[in-house]
Amino acid sequence: MAKSPYPTTPCVAVCQIDPKSGFCLGCYRTLKEIAQWGKFSEEKRQALLPELDQRREEDMRAWEAEKAQAKDPDGTD
Repeated sequence: MAKSPYPTTPCVAVCQIDPKSGFCLGCYRTLKEIAQWGKFSEEKRQALLPELDQRREEDMRAWEAEKAQAKDPDGTD
């Protein structure tokens, strides 16, 4: 299989920066990472992908916790 001429990218075209975390809500990169992505080596991009996955998982856990808290603010349900 031929190597793609396009760099690896986690972009999913949901480009919105969360002011609280500083991460894009689509790809979980910082603005600095997004700006420098094209300059990163393929090895550096590949090395960063698992960190982006971890950021996404942490964000989802926090969102689920906030959702549960909103549903039962007293923690009695």
